[in-house]
Amino acid sequence: MRNSVHPTKSLLVETTVKILDTKKPHEVAVDEILETSGISKGSLYHHFTDLSELLEVAQVARYADWVDRSIALIVDIVSKSKSREDIYHGVQRMTLLTQSRDFKSFRFERARILGNSEGNERFQKSLAVEQERLTTGLTDIIREVIEKGFFNKDLDPAVVAVFIQSYTLGKIVDDVVSNPVDSKSWDKFVDHVVLTSIISQ
Repeated sequence: MRNSVHPTKSLLVETTVKILDTKKPHEVAVDEILETSGISKGSLYHHFTDLSELLEVAQVARYADWVDRSIALIVDIVSKSKSREDIYHGVQRMTLLTQSRDFKSFRFERARILGNSEGNERFQKSLAVEQERLTTGLTDIIREVIEKGFFNKDLDPAVVAVFIQSYTLGKIVDDVVSNPVDSKSWDKFVDHVVLTSIISQ
């Protein structure tokens, strides 16, 4: 059971999470959080060492939400798949979704949060909990798919879990260029890699 969070602390985090919908962490000021939440500066500093800690907690909360949605997406695909073909088509749909231009902002935010944690042990430890939860969740799901005979039985589930995360996030290198690769060609290549390397034959 998780420890209960003080309502004031919870509201401060929720408010900051919402503000981060439209602003980068470095653009967020204490006064904006206080004005939006209606909470005093003294209360903020009672629950958090400084603004940086609050921003870290809010970024981890946003990352955790992304983890929840990612796991739910994979669970939905697996639960509806009764054959290798179903799994393959499910992965195709996942590729189209996660590699799309519509997901560009999600890729940037995820990379930004990971980058912001560098050199900050407190932030990195909190973020690691959520990242490990995602990798562990995906590993368990992939192990189940392997046991069903839909994925290559020689695969290491944890390696596949990290690979899937790597290619979904890695598309960001093409998001910053003025002449990105053709999206259909990219999706086709990813599907080919999945079909030949992961899906059992």
